[in-house]
Amino acid sequence: MSAAWSNRRSLILFLLVLVILAATGIGIWAFAKKPPTRSAAKLCEQLAQVDTLSTSIVTLDPTTLGPQVAELQRATSIAPADIQAQLSVLATFVQEVADAVRASPVNKKDTLVAALAERQGRVDEVTAAGQAVEGWTIANCGTSLRTTTTRRQ
Repeated sequence: MSAAWSNRRSLILFLLVLVILAATGIGIWAFAKKPPTRSAAKLCEQLAQVDTLSTSIVTLDPTTLGPQVAELQRATSIAPADIQAQLSVLATFVQEVADAVRASPVNKKDTLVAALAERQGRVDEVTAAGQAVEGWTIANCGTSLRTTTTRRQ
């Protein structure tokens, strides 16, 4: 009877430790899955990471294009509500074009031209979104998204 009680006690202790570990794991998972805080300041910091995106697109430099596009996509998760939709339109468009260029085993500039031509119907929407995002960054971050190599004079 004492051996049976000892086995039951061990089983109860094991289950108790298992429940505690599961609860701890769920707590850590819930904390890690917490949605990022949306704020103008955080978006300004994130957009500073895409300061050479336009140059990366023009030069089609694979070492900078991928990271720049990824940073732009990350920015959509922290964008405040007043610019989130426009930033998402812009980021999705840039991601699609960059993916097409990266997937091409041949002339990347021709692929870029073709990718843009395929999306011609969305140019007005994307242009408006880009202008809205640029206006927002000037007003809220005090900077333009254009680099000095592509900035209009």
